[in-house]
Amino acid sequence: MTYTVISRATVAPDYRETAISALNEMKEVSLANGAKGVSIGMLMSGANVGKFIAIQSFDDMAGIESAYDALLEAPSSKKLNESGKFTIYGRGILKNLTKFGERGGETVKYMVLTIGTADAPELDTINKFAGVLTANGAISGRYGPFVIGDRADGKTYAFGASYPSLSAVQSAYDAAADDGIASDLYKLVSVQKRQIIRVFNFT
Repeated sequence: MTYTVISRATVAPDYRETAISALNEMKEVSLANGAKGVSIGMLMSGANVGKFIAIQSFDDMAGIESAYDALLEAPSSKKLNESGKFTIYGRGILKNLTKFGERGGETVKYMVLTIGTADAPELDTINKFAGVLTANGAISGRYGPFVIGDRADGKTYAFGASYPSLSAVQSAYDAAADDGIASDLYKLVSVQKRQIIRVFNFT
């Protein structure tokens, strides 16, 4: 069973470029100490527009421990924490129940992160929904319940998918609506919010 860690932070407008540089260094520290993937970006929708978000994937909880032990000692992490202009205001851990798609060499420019509640994981319907998205623009993604954090209530789930463009997002969700799978899913899951993330490209 794999895990995803989602962290959110407030960054002062005049400190964003410095923070992005430091976060790139922290991304490399994470990847060198247990993380299997790291995406960092900025929220473009919802009540927290402009806030930063980091999404890290791990094979197990030991990997999370290793990465965060290393981050505590990283100069870039200390720089952010001591700046007075960067504040982490939330972090949650999900247990991934399913993964879909393959990133390959395609550049991820956006992610869509949906938070919802359900009485059961509804994996069959989720997998069908993910299949339609990946056939119509989505690159890859994962889904699972929060197991650590404020939303770890046994019924709150996150569904995240990556895209090369906003046109791809539109294409994927239009296809899900036309297919009928979106309507089927919304009968089983109560969507709390859906946010678009602009992913930083550090290359």
